[in-house]
Formats: sequence, C-alpha cells, structure tokens
Amino acid sequence: MESGYHADVPQVAAAIYPYVHYVHARLKQKGASELLALIRSMVEQGVPLQQIAVNDRVDVALLTLAGAVQLPANGLPVRDVKSLLPKGTRCGVSVHSLEEAQMAEQAGADYVLYGHVYVTRCKPGVVPRGIAQLERICSLSNIPVIALGGIQPHHIPELYHAGASGIAVMSGIWEAESPIAAAMEYRQLVDQVVRNL
Repeated sequence: MESGYHADVPQVAAAIYPYVHYVHARLKQKGASELLALIRSMVEQGVPLQQIAVNDRVDVALLTLAGAVQLPANGLPVRDVKSLLPKGTRCGVSVHSLEEAQMAEQAGADYVLYGHVYVTRCKPGVVPRGIAQLERICSLSNIPVIALGGIQPHHIPELYHAGASGIAVMSGIWEAESPIAAAMEYRQLVDQVVRNL
C-alpha cells in the first residue's frame, strides 16, 4: 500500500479485506507513529486486527496486537521476535534465495515471502528471480512460501503449480482503477486454481 498511500487507504482496506488473508501495513518512508495511526484508522474502518500484517515494526505490531509481523531479510532475528509476540501472532520473513528461506525456516518463521518473481516497477532494473527458483524453494521448504513481485491475475496458475502457498500483491490491487474489483478477481482466480490442484 505504500506507493499508493493516501487518505482513503483505510476505507479501501476495509473494502478489500474480505477477499484477502492479510492487509500488509508498510510505510517504509514514514515513522512508527504514522504506521500506528494508519493501522488504527484501518481498524476503525472495520479491518480486523487479525488480518493486518505489520512490516518490520515489531513495536507497532505489539502495540496494536496485529495478526502478523513481516520481517525484512535483514531484520530482527525471528526467534527473538517470536519470543515477544502473543500466542497466535504469525511471523513471516521476506527472502530472496533458497539459503535465506532455509535460514528463516530454521529460525522458526511461520512462512516466507519470496520475490520478486516477475518484473515489477517497485524494483526497476532488478532482474526477477523467476518461477524456477520459486519452485525449487517451495519443494525444499516445510513452511508456506508466499510469492511476491509483479504478480498479475494470469500468473496465478503457474505460481500455485510451482508450489506457492499464496500470493502477495501490492500494485496489482492498490494501483488498479478499482482496488476492490482487483482484489475480488485475484481471490476468485486463486480459489479456482486451488480447487483444481
């Protein structure tokens, strides 16, 4: 949501949360107080705390009792973070390689967010890691691997056939003409593919 952050993000989050597992709260260019205010606004609009994942800021996740914390690859140690989190709060790690994924799993991560799989404007000039690497990581991981990066609806079948347990989408929803319609489309396609696996 970061790139499209503006005043109506809480309202949009409230409209799309029924179609996603988590709304990921990330404001890397802003401070903890702005992130806290954003999360509280989303909750006021009706987004359940259990469906909010807080990026990096463990302090904000603890203050809000959000449902998940997403740690960057170079972030705080998973074990230390999990020792602070309330029971049931999930802890994921962003990874960019098999080695990072295995380290996160050994450290106790509940899932990993892997990417970027496809070309994305978020990382201009950076070569995508591709579907073959995703498939390898999924086959060698015992925790869910969530695919990220440049995902369009037509990519969903190959991502799930490669072993992904889920997808994370930012610009495909937040920059869509109708974020609600986009979220619904992604969810319908995911449900259809999962049914046919």
